[in-house]
Amino acid sequence: MKTIFDTSTRDELLQRINSLNEECKPIWGKMNVYQMTKHCTIWNQWVLGKKDCIYKQDFLGKIFGKMALKSNTKDDKPISKNMPAGKAFSVKRKGRRFKISNVNLD
Repeated sequence: MKTIFDTSTRDELLQRINSLNEECKPIWGKMNVYQMTKHCTIWNQWVLGKKDCIYKQDFLGKIFGKMALKSNTKDDKPISKNMPAGKAFSVKRKGRRFKISNVNLD
């Protein structure tokens, strides 16, 4: 399984992040590059337990959430298309300028 603690995997991920720009088209889904990076940032803040990111699961999320998460993280297979993430992780705003400075984790 790939992990960010492996140097080659981390370098591949950083290369992908650094190649993003406003002209990037989604491989699947409807988000533009700003919305996608904001969505990932919100998710990471939640996973890291940041105080300003509070997420409460919907009723169905409480019932099926752990089961869905386990089935989607058991191997290297990407998360399925159109998998719901929850309202707290949705980014509706469009038209925001996207700018990324080179990411370096060293």
